[in-house]
Amino acid sequence: MKNILTILILFIGAQCALAQQDTIVYYKKHVPQATSEGADYQYIVRQKNKKTSVVQKCAFRDGKWKVTQTETIKLKKPNTYYVDGGKYQYQRKFETIPGGYQIQDNIKKGEQSTKGISRSLFPLHREGQWNVYSHGKQRSVNLYKEAVLTYSCLIGKNNARFPTNTYANADTLAMYKKGAKSFSSDLSKKIVYPDICQKNKLEALVLVLFAIDTNGTPSDFQILSETNQYFNQAAITAIKDCENWKPAFKNNKPVKVYSIVPVNFKLR
Repeated sequence: MKNILTILILFIGAQCALAQQDTIVYYKKHVPQATSEGADYQYIVRQKNKKTSVVQKCAFRDGKWKVTQTETIKLKKPNTYYVDGGKYQYQRKFETIPGGYQIQDNIKKGEQSTKGISRSLFPLHREGQWNVYSHGKQRSVNLYKEAVLTYSCLIGKNNARFPTNTYANADTLAMYKKGAKSFSSDLSKKIVYPDICQKNKLEALVLVLFAIDTNGTPSDFQILSETNQYFNQAAITAIKDCENWKPAFKNNKPVKVYSIVPVNFKLR
């Protein structure tokens, strides 16, 4: 397996930085592999010209490959790609180092960034520690070995660490029963703007760390941003009211995992 991955890494490294031909990387249960046999999904990198490529993520469903995500990547200045995924955009800065690249992805004008080492640029073949930052503070730590996530935690108050809702900590992830899009929609409907904040024309972005416990109930709330008590309580109440969760499972047993959700209070 190690020899196969070594060949795969060399193949990606030689071609993936806007390669001269299509590059395809297969994954089975989030582990990269050299062939399509038993693969769950794949990434395809297609070059359009010297500075532009398209990256497609395809899932294997009903006996055929279906495109689930498309990104256009453009090299607009040295060591910086601009990535457009349609509903989202981000900037990927990189420095070449022995054996790969030092990567920094910036989302929403730097409000959130991810930093770490990868053996390729597209798709990433992460190695070692990757850190996630939001609004100037580190929010999570993730460890990778041969592109496989082996450890992942969120950072709470007093540097306390909590297991994330990822495959490093669960075989089946916790999920809102109506889906991720429905959670965002339901959460926005549950938010009640505090009267005192509205009267004083106050706005806030509240970052809430919370658990989905073994019964699928939101619990263990922590506020990670500096806002007032009225916004904090309104954010917690809105998340509590979105209680239709399926818990995560590890070794066929439900486990508690944690997530961070931003709750935005903005006057209209």
